[in-house]
Amino acid sequence: MIFVLVAWTVSALAQNTFRETGTVTIQPKFGVAVGYLAGNWTSTADNKLRAGVALGVEAEYYAAPWIGIAAGVNYAMQGWKWSLQDSNDKIQKYNYINIPAVCNFYVVKGLALKTGVQVGFLLNAHYDDVDIKDASNTVSFAIPVGLSYESGNIILDARYNFAVTHVNKNATSVDKWRSDLIQLTIGYKFEL
Repeated sequence: MIFVLVAWTVSALAQNTFRETGTVTIQPKFGVAVGYLAGNWTSTADNKLRAGVALGVEAEYYAAPWIGIAAGVNYAMQGWKWSLQDSNDKIQKYNYINIPAVCNFYVVKGLALKTGVQVGFLLNAHYDDVDIKDASNTVSFAIPVGLSYESGNIILDARYNFAVTHVNKNATSVDKWRSDLIQLTIGYKFEL
């Protein structure tokens, strides 16, 4: 009985998708990246969001009508703001080239749930105008999860990147910073 139910569900999903098995697409995209500090820190400063730019390109291979495997290269402005007592906000900026690899599960026509892995390479890091790249790890790992919606060739994508590695090179048990990221993009998908 369970086998019949699973087979029926997969068949129904396959009939509701856009693309055929074996299709390859490419998607340039741009949008906003909203980063913030996660983890532990000893400072009394309040953590605030930092908005920036996200842009890149992603290729997807449809292994089945209801599952796509995608990989891409993205630029993202990450980091956060510190709200310090009796002073202006301070901005901690981390700019990355991220390489995500995700599986897209198309649950209904155009709607995909996604998860995967991402490696990021630090381009630069600043605390206000002070260069802190030497005090930062240059490679990061994250687990992106999210969803996307396709209407024609227009794609709206929302992802939350759970950082797995810490940003500060000399992390301690009480000061382990991670740079989590919310990424909202719009793209245009071309079939190759």
